Amino acid sequence: MGRKWEQIDHDPASGRVIFKADEEVNRPGLYRGNDHVVEAVFEVRTAQGTVLWRTWESAKGEYWCGVFLWFVKGSNGTQVRLDCSDVEVDEIIDVPDTPHAVQVAPED
Repeated sequence: MGRKWEQIDHDPASGRVIFKADEEVNRPGLYRGNDHVVEAVFEVRTAQGTVLWRTWESAKGEYWCGVFLWFVKGSNGTQVRLDCSDVEVDEIIDVPDTPHAVQVAPED
């Protein structure tokens, strides 16, 4: 079964776009009886659709959780900010100019 990709951010200077495919999984009883787990695959693509960078991320929480990725303002599409609700500090990641850094995500 293929992923349902959604465009979630666009950098107008570079034309790069971020796509996300996610699925929320409820796993009762694992985290004080109210465990929520979110798993998402993110891709940064060129304006032509070439995947430059891909990552799989997850987060969990008692009542709510989320994973988010967006372009860092002023970076011209060369940096993204990863925010996982169960991690205190966001991660700034450099996006390569060539697709050699594409990582395989589960179910590819």
